Amino acid sequence: MGKCIVVTSGKGGVGKTTVTVNMGTTLAQMGQKVLLIDGDIGLRNLDLTLGMESQVMWDYVQVIQGHCTLQEAILPCSSVPGLYLLPTSQVHDKMAVVPDDMVWLVDQIIRGNQFDFVLIDCPAGIERGFDNAVAAADSALIVVTPEVSSIRDADRVIDLLQKKRIMDLQVVVNRYRPDLVEQGDMLDVEDIWQILSEDVVGVFLESEDVLRASNCGLPVVLNDDTPLQPLFVDAARRLLGQHIPLVDLQHQTSDGVWSKIVKWARVQMGA
Repeated sequence: MGKCIVVTSGKGGVGKTTVTVNMGTTLAQMGQKVLLIDGDIGLRNLDLTLGMESQVMWDYVQVIQGHCTLQEAILPCSSVPGLYLLPTSQVHDKMAVVPDDMVWLVDQIIRGNQFDFVLIDCPAGIERGFDNAVAAADSALIVVTPEVSSIRDADRVIDLLQKKRIMDLQVVVNRYRPDLVEQGDMLDVEDIWQILSEDVVGVFLESEDVLRASNCGLPVVLNDDTPLQPLFVDAARRLLGQHIPLVDLQHQTSDGVWSKIVKWARVQMGA
């Protein structure tokens, strides 16, 4: 049976869509069959990030309303074998479906036994869109940036998820800058872990590569030259149950790939 993971945060602008696309891409590159579902009804973005906007003819709101089949709405991603997209509607709003609709939808997908992972890109906020997106999830990735407001919102979301009986929770730290952590101007991973008390599954550096890749409609991990790629690989391996220690991006001093990542990050930030 496939695993359904909602990628959420509470706060907008932390990079949920980036994490969803690139985590899904990395899992697909590892041989998993992955479906990405855009949970932001009325403001869809996954199709743009994957460069698939011209391919969208049907969406899952139309599936729920009985206007098309699930098979007609699911699209394969030509740039990533094993990766698929289930888009949402651009013309409806979040009130077009209720949480039970999403439970039914994901149940149809899981029962079909077609996918190893279903990743739902959750909209910002903690209202109806959030309730819809998390309704069918087995587990959650909570995306945070290393700032107090993001951590506070994540703490609230964790509480809401636990009240909905979603107990398999992991944190993703996004837009991390080792130079600011060294200066004491940004929370480090240990700070975040102690505040939220949930396992950190991945730490992703702030990078202009993400913006360039998004504008090109390609997942950034398809760029072999970006230091984000090995970070996503390790995070995906953790999702698959492998024990991969988190690397200390501040104090790693070896001449391996991680020291190169830190040096690259400092150059990118002008440190």
